[in-house]
Amino acid sequence: MERFFMRRGSAVIMLLYHRRGWQGKIATAASDNVEREMLEIEWIDRLVLDVRAGRIRTFELTDPKAVEVNVID
Repeated sequence: MERFFMRRGSAVIMLLYHRRGWQGKIATAASDNVEREMLEIEWIDRLVLDVRAGRIRTFELTDPKAVEVNVID
């Protein structure tokens, strides 16, 4: 697992790009079963708010590869 140290704004931008990727998966889904993607987007939305508010300083993303992000100020 890769580890990154990022400022808060960069971490939020990274999460928003990750969210956009999940939205793309929904748009190109061959079936109507997009529950996993919708749950992932909801989780990212909550994480963005928590990172912005300073409630979370470390988080992990596992798709497409595992990374750990440490938020620094």
